[in-house]
Amino acid sequence: SSVRPHMEVPVRSNASMFLAHTVEPTVAEFEKAPYDIRRGRLAAIVLYHMADHFALDGFASRERKLMDQEIANVRTSVQAKCPDFAIIRDVADASKHAKLASSKKVPRQLSSAEQLSATPGVFQAPFGYGVFAEAAEVIVTLDDGTTLSLLPAVRTVLATWRSML
Repeated sequence: SSVRPHMEVPVRSNASMFLAHTVEPTVAEFEKAPYDIRRGRLAAIVLYHMADHFALDGFASRERKLMDQEIANVRTSVQAKCPDFAIIRDVADASKHAKLASSKKVPRQLSSAEQLSATPGVFQAPFGYGVFAEAAEVIVTLDDGTTLSLLPAVRTVLATWRSML
């Protein structure tokens, strides 16, 4: 089954209101403090759950199985448009559940909330260890050992949601 076309989503839709009043301000707070793990986690969580708001906007049924299928369809669609959505999903899920079970249905790149860390910047490091050129940021260490900054993924997923509304 395919994702329902949302081209007709009105400007004041529930999804666009959630984006404007919850997602965008949460992302903006993280952008102001890109070293703050709490803000990074919250940005990932609201970006991930934007799928629920988008999928169920104007969706008539209140049957859980149908709702879950609609949300799954939207998540698949968003991830196809924006591969960074998988990182956001894993950070959000790991933040909520502490540890993630391996899954064949949803291939995971993270297995634990502990894989989110902050690089110490000049103001967070012990005296004598801070380097002025060093960026203080939230880092995600994937299961394969790859490390990446969370903020670019947050920005890319936000831009994708904006383009869809």
